[in-house]
Amino acid sequence: MSAMNSLYFARPDTMEVWQVDEPTPGPGEVKVKTAYASICATDIHQVTQGVLGATPPMPLGHETSGTIVELGPGTEASGLAVGDKVTAFPVSVCGQCANCTSGMPQYCVNAKPFGGFSEYYVTTAATVFKLPEDADLKSYAIVEPTACAIRAMDLAPIKHGQTVAISGIGGIGAILLNAILLSGAAKVTVIEPVAAKRQMALAMGVEHTIDPLSDDIAAGAARITGGRGFDVVFEASGSPRAAAPALDIVGRCGRVVYFAVYPPSFELPVNLYDLYSKEAAILTVFTHPDLFPRAINLIPRLALDKIIGPVVPLSKALDGVELFHSGQHPKIILDCTA
Repeated sequence: MSAMNSLYFARPDTMEVWQVDEPTPGPGEVKVKTAYASICATDIHQVTQGVLGATPPMPLGHETSGTIVELGPGTEASGLAVGDKVTAFPVSVCGQCANCTSGMPQYCVNAKPFGGFSEYYVTTAATVFKLPEDADLKSYAIVEPTACAIRAMDLAPIKHGQTVAISGIGGIGAILLNAILLSGAAKVTVIEPVAAKRQMALAMGVEHTIDPLSDDIAAGAARITGGRGFDVVFEASGSPRAAAPALDIVGRCGRVVYFAVYPPSFELPVNLYDLYSKEAAILTVFTHPDLFPRAINLIPRLALDKIIGPVVPLSKALDGVELFHSGQHPKIILDCTA
């Protein structure tokens, strides 16, 4: 059996590139040769915070694009073929548990991660989605976070002319910002401490930016909205320091969407009287595989030149992780063929 590179959660607080055996597809599974995989904050936080129940050793990575190289038995009706360009939902699902049969496969109790930071991976055919034949696979490595952004927009739909703020425009936050800018939102405001990202946001078309390290967020929001507060506030940084200000700047009958993954031990104090007085709502976002076709359709509409940053070989994946920690780039991409 051939060996391949794979980035692993090796032991507590540690990632390593391991040489492991290439996987073989079983019944109902397909084998994908990974082209590109993008680094998500969740990948990092699985190692540093144990989010989503992550424990070592386990393969990392879930935002991928690639090409099918082998079909397992029982996949004849899937419509998939060797040579298809594809992306995949982050985990395989059983299709049989109570959550799967209730239309919530994203909460499958038998879900298994496939480890997208690898030269090859195996996952269930039901969670693999075809890409256009002429797809630039680097661009389609961000289908999964785009699906999450669509989920956020579905849960908190924006009416044309409503005012919107977003806090944090890292990788997935930049994609969400792009979706907001396509929605008809007004007075779109980015709250972001990194100057280069604020400049990127202005280049994408936002009207206002706030530096949370030097500006008064509440005063800035009041100035921008004429004292009314924002109709919708998305908190996409995952920073505990950013969680409370999102509640402070939402207007009456507004919605605060906590879009990021926060440390499992973090608890947000909420003054329910203030929330009641505004009749505001708090929402959270997970994901759903049914959104992948829509995300694939949306990719060509995104400002990919601004969202996608440096490309790093899989063999030097830890350099990519260091770039992620620098906070200077939205999406860091691993080239899994190198």
